[in-house]
Amino acid sequence: MNYIPDEKEIEQMLEDSSPHTSPRLDEQLANAPWTRRAVARKRIVRTTITILSITALSLAITPQGRVFAQDFLSQFFTRTESDTYFFDLSEHPTFEETTPFHETCGIPIFPKCSVEQIRNMVGFEVKEIGAIPDAIYYVGATGGPDFVELKYGYEDRRDGNLSVIVEAVERPSSIGTGITAKSAPIEAVQIGDLLGEFYTGSLVADDEGNVTWQPNDPNMTLRWEDGGSTYTLFYYSTTIPLTKEDLIALAESMTLDPVVKRPLPPGFIR
Repeated sequence: MNYIPDEKEIEQMLEDSSPHTSPRLDEQLANAPWTRRAVARKRIVRTTITILSITALSLAITPQGRVFAQDFLSQFFTRTESDTYFFDLSEHPTFEETTPFHETCGIPIFPKCSVEQIRNMVGFEVKEIGAIPDAIYYVGATGGPDFVELKYGYEDRRDGNLSVIVEAVERPSSIGTGITAKSAPIEAVQIGDLLGEFYTGSLVADDEGNVTWQPNDPNMTLRWEDGGSTYTLFYYSTTIPLTKEDLIALAESMTLDPVVKRPLPPGFIR
């Protein structure tokens, strides 16, 4: 006749046969997917993903959200890998080489074509500033098949200058308007219904080709896209400072309509 242990003996046998775990196994079991902590962690992750998805959706569908999103990722500029680098000046093309229209319209520092002329020379939309400040004159335009530069300036050129470079979207020109320094303080802005980006400072090269980021340089850059074209507005002045809001207002005035321009003053040097 076989011996049948009673209930107390069975409990003792089960207790004696329980496995002896190591510290490593205890740690693994504590993080097992069925534990309360693991379930809570998964719930937190799922909740976070949901919140991020909702946030991303709101960023995509609201103008304010899209502007906020640009604080994290630059859309219109490409940063250099460093704030200082060497550029081989011997490989730098001349004004004539980078400006195919120079024979008709002049080089960028001495442009002479009208907006209407330059529009007929390219295959992308070119808007111009519709509300030119009183002290600033339209000087002229030049460029090439893949970019246009509209030049504006003060009567005394030592007061500074204003220019707008226009390029076809997804077809950047060789003049590097979208390049900026690694630490440039790019700021997202709203230009009417359009998104844009703005920063102050500039990359400056010396005679040896050493390029350095100058954060205090009074150069302001505003860049945005509109109607299949990318616009980059540059303003530089040490005597007549405009504000970021002033530049945004200029960008908002960009138009395809004819703009009445004052004639250049007598003795103005292009």
